[in-house]
Amino acid sequence: MRNFIFLLILFVIVIIQTTLMYHLRFFGVKPDLLICFIVITSVYLEWKWALSFNLLAGLFKDLLGSSGLGINIFLMPLWGYLILRLSRKISIDDPVGLSAVVFLTVLLNDIASRFLYLSLGKYVSLGIFLRIAFIESAYTTALAFPIFLGAFDYIKKIPDQAGGSPDFNKTDL
Repeated sequence: MRNFIFLLILFVIVIIQTTLMYHLRFFGVKPDLLICFIVITSVYLEWKWALSFNLLAGLFKDLLGSSGLGINIFLMPLWGYLILRLSRKISIDDPVGLSAVVFLTVLLNDIASRFLYLSLGKYVSLGIFLRIAFIESAYTTALAFPIFLGAFDYIKKIPDQAGGSPDFNKTDL
């Protein structure tokens, strides 16, 4: 039941990302809600569900975003997998750790996207790229992620209909 709630949340996030966030731009940069979503799902859900949600998030970002090249359908599951592996090595369950992971994930996503765009012949000057990368990372971490943590704390309390406990139990890879 909880996983279907996350699917519904993903659809709502996609709609908000493509409509409402356009009006909340700061220096032409808007927060990346989908990366907040993949961080939450990668840390707290089972890896099969997290990978499925991350793949869907990448697909939606490519379909409704400006890149349209299939970059995000590759990058989102990759970031989810790396976050999952990191969460197995160190504890990032606290809000500060998760905020640091969100900041770094948005920054690394921008860097990887820039290198992929450069390989395709699309050039963005270094000054514009740095402004976009750091403002988007800070904006996502400061504005969007605290809302996600509050919503996730509410969802975490919903018991599973299959008789499971409300704790999120992950299986090892």
